[in-house]
Amino acid sequence: MLTRNRLAATVLAAVLAPLLAATVVVGPALAGVIKPVDCSKTPNDPRCKVVVGGPGSPGTGGGGGGGGGSTACHDPWGKEVPCSLPDYGTLSDDGCYYKLATGDILRSAEAFGGPAIPPGQWYVGACGYPPIGGVTKFRIFAGGVTPDPAVLAAQAVKELKLPLPAIRVNPAPPAKQLVFLPTWLWLDGSSWGTKTATASVPGLSVTATAKPTKLVYATGDGPAVTCAGPGTAWTAGTDPDKASPTCGHTYTRPGSYRLTATVTWQVSWAGGGQTGTVPDLTTTATLALEVTESQALNTNPRG
Repeated sequence: MLTRNRLAATVLAAVLAPLLAATVVVGPALAGVIKPVDCSKTPNDPRCKVVVGGPGSPGTGGGGGGGGGSTACHDPWGKEVPCSLPDYGTLSDDGCYYKLATGDILRSAEAFGGPAIPPGQWYVGACGYPPIGGVTKFRIFAGGVTPDPAVLAAQAVKELKLPLPAIRVNPAPPAKQLVFLPTWLWLDGSSWGTKTATASVPGLSVTATAKPTKLVYATGDGPAVTCAGPGTAWTAGTDPDKASPTCGHTYTRPGSYRLTATVTWQVSWAGGGQTGTVPDLTTTATLALEVTESQALNTNPRG
C-alpha cells in the first residue's frame, strides 16, 4: 500500500510525464553539442559569414533594412534560418526558438527546474528549423531571448565609425608639387588605427573590430601606389630630393591631378562564444594637386 507522500509523487509524475518526456533542459550534458567556430582558422565556414544591414520583419529571416543589405540568422551549424517564427518565438544562440512560458507550460518548467530568479524568466523552446515536433526545451533568460550573435554582429558592424582618409602631402596645397621631385604621401593619424563598436542586449554583447590593412593611392598619372601602412610624415629639414621610405610618388608631367586614397579595413567580430568576419570595408578621399615645372635660375646677364 502506497504512503501519502509516495502516492502524491506518483500522481505528479503521471501528470507531468507527457510534458517532461519531451523536455530537454539546458545543462552540462549539452555543453559540447554546439561548438563555436574559429573563423581565423576556417574563414570559409558558413558561420563566419554575416550579411550587414538592419533586421527584417519577424519570420522573414531578415531583409528590408538599410545599409544595402540584410541581417541573416544562422543555426549552430551555419544554415541560414528565419530570425523568428510566429508560433515559436525568437531564435537563440543554441538554434532553438523561444517564447515566454505561461500557464501549464510554466508550471511544468518550475516543477522540473524550480522557479526562475528575477529578472530571469522561464522560456519554452522548439529546436531546429522547421522545429522538431515533440521536442521542447526549457531555458531561463534574463531580459529576453538571447539572439543569434551574428545578428548583433551585423548591428555592431553598422555602428563602426570608420574615418575618411585624411591625406597629407609635402608641400601641402595650395603649394604646388614639382615635377621629378618626390612627393611624400601619408595619412593623418586620426584616419589610421583600429576601430571598434559593440552591440548588446541583456546577457550578450558582440564587438566588431576594424583594422586598416592597405592604403592605395590613385595618383592620376599612372599606376596606383600601394602602401602597407599610413606612410611616413615629412619633417622640416629633410632633403627635398629624398623619397619617402614608405609611401610616395614622383610626378613627371605638370598639370592638375586628383590624388585619391583608398583604405581597406579588415573586419571581424566576437561575442557569445563565437567569432566571425565580414567582407572588407573601404573608405576613400580625394585631394586636388597642382604640379608644375621648377623654374631654373637665369644667370645670363643678357637674359
